[in-house]
Amino acid sequence: MPRCRAYIESLGTVSSAGVGLKQLRRSLFAPNRNCLQICKDLCGRPVPVGVVDDAWLGTTRLPRTARLIEACLVQMPDLSARIKEAGAHRCAVVIGACTSGMPEVEAAMQLRASTGRLPEDFCIRALNLDEPAHFIADRLGITGPAYTISNACASGSMAILSGIELLESGLADFVIAGGVDSLSRFTTSGFAALGAVSDAPCAPFSRERNGINLGEGGALVALVKNKTQSSFMAVAGGFETCDAYHFSAPDPSGAGAEAAMRGALADADLSAEDIDLVSAHGTGTVHNDQMEALAAGRIFGQNVPMASYKRLTGHTLAGAGALQAAIAAAHLTDNPRGRLAANASDYPADPALAARILEEACELGRPVRAVLTNAFAFGGSNASIVFSAP
Repeated sequence: MPRCRAYIESLGTVSSAGVGLKQLRRSLFAPNRNCLQICKDLCGRPVPVGVVDDAWLGTTRLPRTARLIEACLVQMPDLSARIKEAGAHRCAVVIGACTSGMPEVEAAMQLRASTGRLPEDFCIRALNLDEPAHFIADRLGITGPAYTISNACASGSMAILSGIELLESGLADFVIAGGVDSLSRFTTSGFAALGAVSDAPCAPFSRERNGINLGEGGALVALVKNKTQSSFMAVAGGFETCDAYHFSAPDPSGAGAEAAMRGALADADLSAEDIDLVSAHGTGTVHNDQMEALAAGRIFGQNVPMASYKRLTGHTLAGAGALQAAIAAAHLTDNPRGRLAANASDYPADPALAARILEEACELGRPVRAVLTNAFAFGGSNASIVFSAP
């Protein structure tokens, strides 16, 4: 049995793959898994991105990121009762964020450039990276610690691990953690300037891979230290590393990624053979996928399948690691035959890669026991988490 560092009582998720676990699970196992759409105005050329349907978010004047957060919160029942039970001062919020109010700032600057005026309701505070965390705290009446982790694409996973540390240190009894980001021209153009954005749907772990598709959304989880009747998934272990190899390029040896995965296994008191699926960072770039497969291959060999699902959601930046919690939950819950979703790509796996890429969905014939998830970021920041049945 794995060691359980914390338990998840509820979860909310939103992405181009759907709202909630049922829609996400349906997208993961659908025969035609095309959840992306072409956007022409994000980086100067048409590119596929993971856009969340406005109809899923309601009609409010909230910033885009706040609307995505609301879409997650409404899926998490009894939050008010749990916060009241624990005491608002004993509750905390830890959120991964990279874009925050960037879409609203971009729109405001465009208006100013054309009219010379900013919108009447414009507030530069929308750009603050701590806004998503404080929005949740204010929305739920939480008065305990509320802060943001902004460490690029590993932020969501790191926020979950940071939330667990609050529980373990006795600083909080109930934590809302995760990560959510919205699409913006700034980030899409930045990745395009790096030559990292694909003009076609991304193809993780295939020979045809040539770049990422960006997306928006993420996930939130409600964390507690001890198992309750509401607990449906456990965080068995997690580990972070920073190899600081390069500002944006991954270490080709995969040493930091390997250390993160091995550390997560050790923290969960599990061996490689105890993992049923590795949900990869799998961005679809040549170098990331090669590095991740090399690192995973040294740990799991050909025994444990690995898959990426960014072809369904796009790369949601700070939301990516938190979205991994939802992907793990889609495999660990309501799945008695242990179905594993195939790697999301229109092309066969690259035979030169060291890991076992799951090219076709399969069944274990039993419930899934544990899923290891990865989130890797600029600067060599790596975070791996093992999720398990409670």
